[in-house]
Amino acid sequence: MRRFFTYLLFVYVFASLLMLSCRAKKEVSKSHPTEIPTLQSLHIEKDLKKTLNQWLGAPYKYGGNSKKGGDCSGFVCAVYLEVYNTKLPRTSKDMYIFSEHIKLKDLREGDLIFFNYTGKGVSHVGIYLENNKFIHASTTKGVIVGDLNNEFTRKKIVGAGRVKKK
Repeated sequence: MRRFFTYLLFVYVFASLLMLSCRAKKEVSKSHPTEIPTLQSLHIEKDLKKTLNQWLGAPYKYGGNSKKGGDCSGFVCAVYLEVYNTKLPRTSKDMYIFSEHIKLKDLREGDLIFFNYTGKGVSHVGIYLENNKFIHASTTKGVIVGDLNNEFTRKKIVGAGRVKKK
């Protein structure tokens, strides 16, 4: 019986950690806009823009990786596979380890930006676009374009990474 309860405790702790892997706090800075409505004003590669436009507004779904619903890392994995024919690790933490770390000032279109929203290291990922804009799957708004100049967002940045694209 004791063994069974130990097993249940293990499953509960493991499930809790999984649920935190891509959760962002709902706190948002009111002092700076957090999103722009479309990608049309951005000068990014045509195939990337087309794919991202299809994802824009897709709902957040923990563990998902489709336009019907996806979390941050599922969204990034799906976009990288479709646009760059590149398979990435499934979690934001593993993507951070996998990527070549770069300075924020060296960000280019398609680079990854990593955030710590849980206080426990990398817990969120987005794709850099241009002019301090990035796209990510927000837990409250789904796939949106955000601004790295946003005070709240900037404080949560852990780093940036570049992945060799095929």
